[in-house]
Amino acid sequence: MANYSTVYDETTRTWHGPTVKHLFNPEASMGQVMLEVLSRSPDRVMQQDMDTGRSLTYAEFRTRLIRFAQNLTEVGLRPGEVVVLANANSENLAPLACALLTIGVPFNPLAPAFNEYDMENMLRTTKPKLVFADADNYEVVRKALERAVPRGDTLPPIYVFECTRDDVKHAEDFMKETGSEETFVAPYLGDSNKTVAAILCSSGTSGAHKGVQVTHAACMHMTIWTRFVATPEVHFNFSALYWTTGFGSMLTPFFSGAVRLITRKPFNEEQFLEAVEKYHAKAIFLPTAYANAMMADPRIKTADLSSIKFLALGGSHVPEELRDRIDALLAPTGGRSVNAYGSSENGSCAMDIIRRKPGAIGPLMPNAMVRIVDEDGNRLGVGEQGELLTKAIVDFGGYYGNEETSRNAIDSDGFFRTGDIGYIDEEGFLYLIDRKKDIFKYRNYHVSPSDLEAIIMRIDGVQEVCVAGILDTQDATDVPAAVIVKRPDSRLDASQVRSIVDGQVSDFKRLRGGVYFVAELPKTQTGKVIRRKVIEMITHMNQQPNKC
Repeated sequence: MANYSTVYDETTRTWHGPTVKHLFNPEASMGQVMLEVLSRSPDRVMQQDMDTGRSLTYAEFRTRLIRFAQNLTEVGLRPGEVVVLANANSENLAPLACALLTIGVPFNPLAPAFNEYDMENMLRTTKPKLVFADADNYEVVRKALERAVPRGDTLPPIYVFECTRDDVKHAEDFMKETGSEETFVAPYLGDSNKTVAAILCSSGTSGAHKGVQVTHAACMHMTIWTRFVATPEVHFNFSALYWTTGFGSMLTPFFSGAVRLITRKPFNEEQFLEAVEKYHAKAIFLPTAYANAMMADPRIKTADLSSIKFLALGGSHVPEELRDRIDALLAPTGGRSVNAYGSSENGSCAMDIIRRKPGAIGPLMPNAMVRIVDEDGNRLGVGEQGELLTKAIVDFGGYYGNEETSRNAIDSDGFFRTGDIGYIDEEGFLYLIDRKKDIFKYRNYHVSPSDLEAIIMRIDGVQEVCVAGILDTQDATDVPAAVIVKRPDSRLDASQVRSIVDGQVSDFKRLRGGVYFVAELPKTQTGKVIRRKVIEMITHMNQQPNKC
């Protein structure tokens, strides 16, 4: 840890994190590694369910994984076919996901709270062979699937977890005994750099969700950081597998010996406190907005937080003032906040696990590489601001079914164009100046302005529209706001716009930032709307009565 630092190569103008090699064979598939780990400590607890109180040992997890793998193979599921998991965390979701990794079937996790339109987008892209849902979102998933599958084609079957209905297929049917569990051997799937393990959702500047292909080699690389911060204790976050943090936390126990604490419920203050006080969670991840909400709860001042050693924050800008309050609360018992930055495309990039520096994200993570370029692609040096380009030791897997976007996402040297603006100082600490220029996050959900703009432009009376994220300081998150130029003689009002939009989008996309009307939008000489100036306009108009 003493040698953990960022190194700058002035010749190539490239920053490098420390070089760390895998403890496991990087050519192996994840299934081979996981089953080996599970067989070593059969009595050790791997997963603890907060909602039911039940736990799974390594031996129990291994048995369920194998049964899923064998029964799914028996019904004809084959390597390379895609399975969609529209699920919250539950007792048997991780064994299923790990079984799919083992048999070479990529899975596409979707946010369980997606509405049918958001579900449809990815279902249409991945064309899954099977779909898994939860009891409370089954109808949404079914309708989305009906919209996504071309008329006349057969709908893939939907299997539902923890459901008492007798008119649906049950996911637990794939856990029946086979009689050959002990003879099961994880197959070798081929080149781990080319074999897709999962398809994670990422919103890009084009607006629609894109499917990031995460290879088995990338999964192995994702777990390297656990050797620096993860320990054989309790880890907790609210993230479903849809988020990279949720996907990563599912893999972490295999490489750190940690106990994964899960809940089906979205963020709430009561369960956070239960995770800490009852289950003694040591490492916790919270998006900034959730951390802000937790710190606003009066119970936090008297709660026993002594188990927390690392409270990792991320997903959006982390205010220094929020970190100050968290650190002051945790420091007496040896805990602290941690800031991190990364992407679904290239994994973790920077983290201040060693030392906090005001305003900085931290030094580069193991095996991470960064270049900073200007608008013309010229490489910049220490302290110079520009776009961050990142690269890992494993190749970016590309976007599922979108070769053109995959090619455009990287430069000639294989560096990923993040779209984020920042710089690296003389100590090798990364700073972010702006997040994605267009995409923003509401409570860790990606919100694409162009998605909302497309809906608003279909409203009668709208001539032009720009959607932007504006900061809600109370909740420490960005919220969507729309600025509209009406057609002449239009009687459209803000309440009508909000009603139409909110009726068509998932909850996190609703226009919580308001609707505003202007005579014209600020634009460049080439006619492009300047979102930065739109945000300034919203700030100026924020107290005006035409906000709804």
